[in-house]
Amino acid sequence: MLCSGVSLLADDAPEDSPPPPPKSHLVVAGAFEAAVMLDGNVQSIGSEEIQIKPKEWTTFVVDWAIESGRSVKASDEIVRFESMTFERELDALMLEVVSNNTSLALAQIDLKLLEKTNPLDLEAAERTAAVALEEWNDFVKQGEALERQSVDENLKMAQDSLDGSQEELNQLEKMYKADDLTEETEEIILKRARREVERAQFLVKTSKVQHERRLGQEIPREKRLKEVAKDRESLNLEKTRESLPATLSQKKLEVEKLQHNQKSLELKLAHLKADEKLLKLTSPIDGIVVYGQAEFGKWTTTEAMRSSLRPGGTITPHQVIMTIIPDKGATLWVDLPEKDIGKCEVDQKGEFFPTAYAGVAIPCNLKGISRVFAKEGHFSGEVDFEAGQGGPGSKPLITGMTGKVRLVQFSAPDLTAVPSSAVFAEDENPNQHYVFVSVEGGEPRRQTVEVGLTSATKTHIKSGLQAGDKILLEKPEEK
Repeated sequence: MLCSGVSLLADDAPEDSPPPPPKSHLVVAGAFEAAVMLDGNVQSIGSEEIQIKPKEWTTFVVDWAIESGRSVKASDEIVRFESMTFERELDALMLEVVSNNTSLALAQIDLKLLEKTNPLDLEAAERTAAVALEEWNDFVKQGEALERQSVDENLKMAQDSLDGSQEELNQLEKMYKADDLTEETEEIILKRARREVERAQFLVKTSKVQHERRLGQEIPREKRLKEVAKDRESLNLEKTRESLPATLSQKKLEVEKLQHNQKSLELKLAHLKADEKLLKLTSPIDGIVVYGQAEFGKWTTTEAMRSSLRPGGTITPHQVIMTIIPDKGATLWVDLPEKDIGKCEVDQKGEFFPTAYAGVAIPCNLKGISRVFAKEGHFSGEVDFEAGQGGPGSKPLITGMTGKVRLVQFSAPDLTAVPSSAVFAEDENPNQHYVFVSVEGGEPRRQTVEVGLTSATKTHIKSGLQAGDKILLEKPEEK
């Protein structure tokens, strides 16, 4: 029976049901507002960034740091660094300054002595070279000849002495030979004469050896020694003439280098002493301590600084380690996508909806727009709160808070606007727009329109439509 009933109902249905009418919209004038919704980040006014700017010291190891989120007064200690290594370095540098100063004083004394002794050393070298040259010239001109003549004369004298002794012995022997009996005295005289001859013979023998040695070895050697001495002293004089000024210049450079080093060490010491005050950092203002640095209202290094500011952590100079936030009010930084940059202009009014305070809308206006990308495809904009808003005594707005910023682009109480889904763009020219106007009893008519601004859901129609027109919300199917 149930199946039969279903069959009867199916038979009673019309064979061709007409399609539902297309969805349409009646054009009427009314209130219209175009606005852009942006992400905003709060930036406290008057914040003080804490960073170390040393002139010399670079090793900053944390001994103690105040906790992030604590309130401080101006001059309160906020960070303390380990000082033992610093003190050792300071002591070593002070000793180095004294040592270098002593070396400088000694070098200056040496320089003064060189300036006085260099002329004396040059004079001594010139005198020694002159003496060696004189001795050489004298030996060449007459000394060598006299030496050779003296050797010849010595040999001749020895030979003459031998000849004389031999002649005397011969005469004595002839004289005593005539006697048949030689007396004892005569024997003594002959013996003495023979000894004289023997000595003379030995003298001649040694004189010949000396003659050969003197002429063949000693005199040439003496000549060569004098020649070498002359050449050596000449070279030594040349070296002295060149080296003494160079030595003096070198000593002057040494003094200048030590003077420069002394100035550098003294400056380094002064810088190091100045850096000593950085081992204890104090707050410059009253406020709340937050680790890290805020850029465009966003905390970018808080977590990294939380680790670095633990005891034993190392801090890099010229890096923002914490920020002191005062209660002086706040400003906003908004993220401007490139697609929305044309919808915003300076002094544009709007409202800020802080995430922390539901239902709160704070009046604000756009103060400025960056002229370069804050990041790829995005600009940044600075937004000010209107007088009396976002300042001391109002809802607390602290760096890092987020929210939405709605900037009103255009507003009018009586304007023709239609749903944006009903407005279509030409494929070949996106700046040309059209709609489909519903025609009673006929096909929809394609109508070119001039569009203006667009809100979240509607588009302002400048021309091409009038109140009472009915347009399709969807593009009709092509037949």
